[in-house]
Amino acid sequence: MSYSIREMRKEEYSLLSDFLYEAIYIPDGTAAPPKSVITCPELQVYIADFGNSKHDKALIVEVDGNIVGAKRTEVWELELCCLHKCC
Repeated sequence: MSYSIREMRKEEYSLLSDFLYEAIYIPDGTAAPPKSVITCPELQVYIADFGNSKHDKALIVEVDGNIVGAKRTEVWELELCCLHKCC
């Protein structure tokens, strides 16, 4: 078995919705939800507008030339506030 990990290409960003669906926990004996469940706002925050920020990053795992996994991440820029109310 040959595998590789590489950066996701822009044309592959659409795969994020497939992997988001696959990541949904489904307890034993429970029917899987329809794939449309990923369109709900609570899940769209993970994939909507992905790639529009310089901080959006994703990796692809390929086994024998087939994409079998993906990992996405983003870095959020947070504003620090002064807890001492001095500013």
